Amino acid sequence: MPVLCQLRHPTRYRVSEWNIVERADDRAHWLNLFATFPGRIEPHLREDGLGGQDFDRRWAAFLQEYRRGMQPFLDLAARGGPVHTIDLCRFRQGLLDRHGWPDPYRLVKRRENAAALELYPRVIAAVDAAGPDRRWDLLLRGFFAGNMFDLGSLRTIEMYHNGQMDFQALFAGIRPRPWFADGTDALLARLGGPARWRQALVFTDNAGSDAVLGALPIARELARRGVRVVLAANSRPALNDITAGELLDVLHAAADVDPFLAGMVAGDRIAVVPSGGDMPLIDLSRVSPECDAQAAASDLIVLQGMGRAVESNWHEAFRCDVWRLALIKDESVARWLGASLFEPVSRYDPC
Repeated sequence: MPVLCQLRHPTRYRVSEWNIVERADDRAHWLNLFATFPGRIEPHLREDGLGGQDFDRRWAAFLQEYRRGMQPFLDLAARGGPVHTIDLCRFRQGLLDRHGWPDPYRLVKRRENAAALELYPRVIAAVDAAGPDRRWDLLLRGFFAGNMFDLGSLRTIEMYHNGQMDFQALFAGIRPRPWFADGTDALLARLGGPARWRQALVFTDNAGSDAVLGALPIARELARRGVRVVLAANSRPALNDITAGELLDVLHAAADVDPFLAGMVAGDRIAVVPSGGDMPLIDLSRVSPECDAQAAASDLIVLQGMGRAVESNWHEAFRCDVWRLALIKDESVARWLGASLFEPVSRYDPC
């Protein structure tokens, strides 16, 4: 798999430089998050009927291997590391794949995609009716509200299970600007000028409201302003992240109720490619050939979500403009970044 061609220093690329066990509170936080993961997926696997009558035996084998596989990370953490989030993610997903459960959140994603598509016409109608000064405020607050649907963060997992994922309520609660590392004004000035970008490659994040009510409306608006948009989604499942196949289905479903979006899709002004990724973070040293080809034609890279924009690739420089767009939903990430919990990030770095 190729290295993303838009990395400024590809031979020095590091997904993340953050040793998550350096501080005692961070060490306890992350090891607990991953150690308790099996208990969070078991109900979803049983609901999905995976394993049939043989489920209990398979589950016991998975638990035994999972606990055994966590031990080297616990030992390394006790010595101060380094331990990186992406290493724990690789271990977790690799074990799910090996036991035949690559997508525990399949039904959750399907339900959340359907619920978000029900809201999509109303959200788009409000955006289209807004004046130029108000439109991007709606789009960005909609993205941050949608990005709350994250089943990889303890805070948002709790909110999801407590029924606190109402999009309109979350939208109303997004804090006002200025946001953390807020380069939004410079980005919108570039978009509104004669030197706007030709193509944006957007690395998407979660399914449900994040993709449907956050990423798609922003892609739609960029396309309206003359920018071709390529949405890059995971090639394979990871937590509740949307995959390229799921995103393509969602895009066509939204286009069925949105004539403008339908025209953009039919005219190849909005497209979907697999990123090559299979984790909630993204390793840009291993992207799909299709993704890399689209990166070569892009003059704007958009990294969406805390995993892709902050936990990984926060310090990386690129050969083109980069927009990091995320909501900080994890207390440990907030401490590391120097931000507040549930603070929006809209960092724009011109090349």
